[in-house]
Amino acid sequence: MIFVAVGTQFPFDRLIKNVDQWLKTHPNETAFAQIAETDYQPKRMQWEQFMDAETYQQKIAQASVIVSHAGMGNIITACEQQIPIIVMNRQYQLGEHRNDHQADGLKWMSKLTGVYAAPSSKELFHYLAQYQSLERPQFSKNNRRDSLINFIETQL
Repeated sequence: MIFVAVGTQFPFDRLIKNVDQWLKTHPNETAFAQIAETDYQPKRMQWEQFMDAETYQQKIAQASVIVSHAGMGNIITACEQQIPIIVMNRQYQLGEHRNDHQADGLKWMSKLTGVYAAPSSKELFHYLAQYQSLERPQFSKNNRRDSLINFIETQL
């Protein structure tokens, strides 16, 4: 299952519409999305605007891949759970955020194994087409959080 998450602060229609469009040509794929408050309702996947922590964790556990906005919480969760994550950043110039901090953070977070940057639909569709063979984050099961913290510290 493809799990799509946009966070809770802002809608991210571009991401949801793109995944919905991809699913149109891949009808055998299943997806579930957390979409926040938005006017766009996906047509080809189940969704909720918001979900409690338990439901969110259940969806993560069921996911083969996560597709997300460039929120550090989702990236860290994917790395800790060793699930590949495809990340599309919100863009200031498109009115999707207050600034371009997501693009800045994604530049260095996409250096992590298992984190795939998809700033446009072209990259998103490319990674979705091969999501079942994407490399998983490679943190030690006993030391995932420390491995991630060490990586972040080397980027600063």
